[in-house]
Parts: sequence; C-alpha cells; structure tokens
Amino acid sequence: MRLWGSGRRSRSGPALPSDIDALARLVEGVDRDRYLDVQAEDAWQAAAKRWPLVAAVLELPVEGEKG
Repeated sequence: MRLWGSGRRSRSGPALPSDIDALARLVEGVDRDRYLDVQAEDAWQAAAKRWPLVAAVLELPVEGEKG
C-alpha cells in the first residue's frame, strides 16, 4: 500500500482527486486508466435537471429526455 502524498493530481486537474485516482494512489495494482469515474457526468445530469433553462441554453443533453 502506498501513501497518499504522491504529488499527482487528477486527470482533469482539480485540487481534489476523483475516487478512482485516490484508490489508484492507495492500492497497488489499480490502473486508474482502466476505470471510468462517472461522478462528473452525474453532477452534470443533476445540474441539468435542476436548472433546465440553463441546460437548454448550453444545449446539454438531459438523461431521460428526447433530444
């Protein structure tokens, strides 16, 4: 098991790593490039449902709607 402070940031560059990046840092044998972290997509979908007018202006597809 490796320690947390590896100095690498998430693929998208935020200060907080994704769950997959964190797991790959802590557990040997986990290849972060083989997993898809859907947190960002889930956040976009929740925001698009919460603010449908903004989603329409930005032409964001909302899951469950015809488009």
